[in-house]
Amino acid sequence: MSGRISSHPKSTLEFEQLDCSKLAELAGDGACSVVLETVCTRAREGLESTVWEIHQSTGLPLHESFAALRTLEYGKVIEIRDNPSDPFGATICLLLEGIEAMNKRNVA
Repeated sequence: MSGRISSHPKSTLEFEQLDCSKLAELAGDGACSVVLETVCTRAREGLESTVWEIHQSTGLPLHESFAALRTLEYGKVIEIRDNPSDPFGATICLLLEGIEAMNKRNVA
């Protein structure tokens, strides 16, 4: 699979269990929701995501999609693997343990 997903050994969530639209709802509304659903969908389809591809896939302005990616990274839901030679080519990786934690926070 070429889509990027990282899983901590203690994570009980499986990649196949991800419901991208429900996951996006947990991120709230706005750019974070749109970006997270896009990253998730692309990963489930086996597609690698870069900052530029997320911008193009979502139709959001580049600065808005990048800010949403950094917000999701700060929340430990994704990891941005920076590419010093091409900032827009930085790859995005879903973090299953972060998604699992987000699910637990929103259940209560």
